[in-house]
Amino acid sequence: MPRRPVDRPWLHNASGFWCATIEGRRVYLDRDYKVAERKLRVQVTELKRRAAGANEWLDRPFAELADRYLDDKLKSCEHSTYEGYKYRLARALQILGTSVRVGAMRKKHLSELKLALTDSTTTVRDTLASVIGVFNWAVSEDLVEVNPLAGYKLPAARQRTRVATDDEIRRLVRGTAKNPSFRRVLLALRETGCRPGEVRELTWDKVDLERGLWILDKHKTIKRQRTPLPRVIPLSDVLWRLCRWLDARPHEASGAVFRNQHGKKYSKDCVTKTFGRLRTRAGIKLFAGEQLVLYSHRHTFATERAGRVTDIELAELLGHTTTRLLPRYTHFNVDRLHDIKRRAERPH
Repeated sequence: MPRRPVDRPWLHNASGFWCATIEGRRVYLDRDYKVAERKLRVQVTELKRRAAGANEWLDRPFAELADRYLDDKLKSCEHSTYEGYKYRLARALQILGTSVRVGAMRKKHLSELKLALTDSTTTVRDTLASVIGVFNWAVSEDLVEVNPLAGYKLPAARQRTRVATDDEIRRLVRGTAKNPSFRRVLLALRETGCRPGEVRELTWDKVDLERGLWILDKHKTIKRQRTPLPRVIPLSDVLWRLCRWLDARPHEASGAVFRNQHGKKYSKDCVTKTFGRLRTRAGIKLFAGEQLVLYSHRHTFATERAGRVTDIELAELLGHTTTRLLPRYTHFNVDRLHDIKRRAERPH
C-alpha cells in the first residue's frame, strides 16, 4: 500500500472523500479535491498558529497566565466568584513564586503547594483546583497545547465538623479589643449564620432597618431556585442596634456595611488573614485535626439552633432551598452531647 501524503489530500476510496492525516488522525475534508485542498491549507495554518502561540506562552511566567485567566473571569463571573479565584491564585503564587515558567509547571509543584498550605482541607483543595483550572482554560483558548497538571489527584474533600465553643467565642471577642471593625464582622457571622462572603459583600441598599432585615438579591442558592427569590435575613436585637449605629455614621448608599480599620471594604484575603492572627492570639488549637475557620461560625449557628426550630425553618435561616444539607451543618459537639445527656436523664 503506497504511503499517504502528509502535505496534500488523499482519497479515501470507501467514502469517496479526500482526507488528510492531522495530528495522527484522519480528517474528512471534502469530495471535491480543490475544496479539500483549500480546507487542508486552512487547518495547517491554524495548527501552526496554535503551536506558535503555545510555544510563546511556555517561556512566560505562570503568574502572567494566571492574570490573563483572571481578566477573562472578571468579564464572565459574579464579582464574589472572581474574588474567590483571585484569592486562591494569589495564595498559590505566594508559595510557588512569580518566576516559575508555564512550560516548567509540573504536578510536583502542586504537591509542594499542598504541603506548604496550612488552610482548611477545603481551601487547599480549591487552591489546587484553581491552578489546574488556569491550564484547562489556557488549553481551551489555544494558549497552550496540553495541561501538564491533568490527572493530578486532588485531596479528598473533607466535610467541616468544627464548631466554636462558648469559651472559644469569648476568647475571640477578647482578642478583637484593638480591632473593633473585625469584632463587628464576627458578631454578624455569629448572629446571622451568613456565609463570610455574604457579610463582606453586604451593602447598605440591602439593609432594611425599619423591618430589621437584610435582603440579599444575590446569593449562592438563587441559581437553583425555579423562581429566583431574595434571601431575607432577620436581625437580632444586638445586630439591629449595631446596624443602626453604623447607619448613623457617614456612608454611601451602595457602600459596604462592614469596613476595615481604614474605612475600606474587607477583601477575602484580609478577613482570612485577620482571623488567622486572631485565632493564634486567642490560643485556639486544632480539634480532631480540624482548624476553626470563619465558615465555622455558620456551622456553629446551625448547630446551636437545631432542635429549637423545625428543620424547614432552620433551612430558611441558612438560606437553603431544602433541608437536605442540614446534616452537613449541624454537629453534636462535646457541649451539645452533655446537654443531650442531661436532658435525657432529667426526670419527667
